[in-house]
Amino acid sequence: MKRASLFSNTFFCLAFLSGSFLFSACDTTPRERKEIAAREIDQLDEKASAAASKTKEELKKSREALARQREERKLREARGTTAGKKAQMEKELLGDYYLLSQATPENLKDAYVHFMEQVRARRKVWTLEDWDYANAIYKQLNDREKQLHDDIVLRHATKIKALQAEYLALENSADLKDYQRIKKEQAGN
Repeated sequence: MKRASLFSNTFFCLAFLSGSFLFSACDTTPRERKEIAAREIDQLDEKASAAASKTKEELKKSREALARQREERKLREARGTTAGKKAQMEKELLGDYYLLSQATPENLKDAYVHFMEQVRARRKVWTLEDWDYANAIYKQLNDREKQLHDDIVLRHATKIKALQAEYLALENSADLKDYQRIKKEQAGN
């Protein structure tokens, strides 16, 4: 009984509001409605222009940040790696598998597992230079995987692909943090 009453009251309120709207709209002339519509369109145009300007400015700042990120990467690449630091990173990241030329189809998966364990453990404190060394080692791992690919059992190959995907995700995350750092520095200037 209460539901029927509640429904009829709600329906009555909606009908009343709709009727009020229709009657108030009937109190204007076509010229007044055109003027109202023109003012609202002008307001929408102003908002759209403001949004477009803001978007263009954000795009410009993003391009500048990406250009700066590329410049910094080129400078690091130009400096290159030092043999001592690279050997140290290889031993840390690859452990017993640091001589990748001796990795076999049977133990290459273990080299990837050890590498990723080390990357996960160290990534939060790594500098961009550390990531450069890790990328070089990752490339060596992938080169060795390509050499041995046809002899790696499927379950190991699947695990290797998953670890490669995880590494790329972590490395992309580091790139994004660097990009955000640059954007923050730009905002401070």
